[in-house]
Amino acid sequence: MKTYVPCPNCPKAITLDDFEDFSSPFTMKCPSCRTKLKETKVTLYLLLGILAVIPIFIFLTENLITLLSGFLPVIEKIPSVIVFLGLMYPLNAVYERINGLIMFDKGNLQVKKQQ
Repeated sequence: MKTYVPCPNCPKAITLDDFEDFSSPFTMKCPSCRTKLKETKVTLYLLLGILAVIPIFIFLTENLITLLSGFLPVIEKIPSVIVFLGLMYPLNAVYERINGLIMFDKGNLQVKKQQ
């Protein structure tokens, strides 16, 4: 596994920790030269993956609400988004970590063109 990816604009390394700090694949910047970067090899596949995972997260959240409502009847009155954030967020964090690893290992960084 690679430990760093060179910035296409400057010779500095972009580490996996830097990839984890990016809020999304569309807002990547080199930490040293602040050049906007884009990934061209795996972003499409990761976006298709998230489209497949969203219904699974919704299904799991609804099943969790149904399961917990037998023990805590008040949970039926809590919005599903809050239940997801409170109980399913660790699963979402693991999914985002896997996306970052795939982009780091198999991605192709390029400098984003100025508009």
